Amino acid sequence: MLEKIDKYWRDCCLVLAIAVVMDPRFKMKLVEFSFTKIYGDDAPTYIKIVDDGIHELFLEYVSLPLPLTPTYEEGNAGNNMKSDESQGGTLLSDNGLTDFDMFIMETTNQQMKSELDQYLDESLLPRAHDFDLLGWWKLNKMKYPTLSKMARDILSVPVCSVGQDSVFDTVSKELDRYRSSLRPETVEALICAKDWFQYGCSEGSNALVKLEI
Repeated sequence: MLEKIDKYWRDCCLVLAIAVVMDPRFKMKLVEFSFTKIYGDDAPTYIKIVDDGIHELFLEYVSLPLPLTPTYEEGNAGNNMKSDESQGGTLLSDNGLTDFDMFIMETTNQQMKSELDQYLDESLLPRAHDFDLLGWWKLNKMKYPTLSKMARDILSVPVCSVGQDSVFDTVSKELDRYRSSLRPETVEALICAKDWFQYGCSEGSNALVKLEI
């Protein structure tokens, strides 16, 4: 049983940890706290795996094209450019600050943080019970355009709904003598009744269940 649980955890712990990081109430802090309790002295190794994994995934999303900006922003930008050109050139060339802008770009590129690093460096949000996680990312998609897409895809992954008894059950599924002795009509009635109770079908009495005997 323990071996099955360990294998299940190894297969899904990374995606679960990344999903936790996408929650602004927890981020990497909960991963660090939990992994310290789980792995003890080996926790830094597993924490680094999560940190490297989420940064690698973020770089893959950075390479994807972002959606176009709204048309009204493009229209405003076009109007501003026309007004600048009508005045005899751009504002940068008029003010003589083109070289200054190049200087700023050259000296700050190495120090600029990515969306992910900025998000992780910000303080945690209060842990409200009615917190709308996907709604928060929707509101902050302008601030984190790439990271919001990443969070949307990760947080929309459905969690397995199978019970833990079924997932980690090591006993083989065998029919006892009582169940194997049921007549086909009885088995058909049980299956139909289960479906009718589960789906509430009003026309369930007309349904036919084909059994292979």
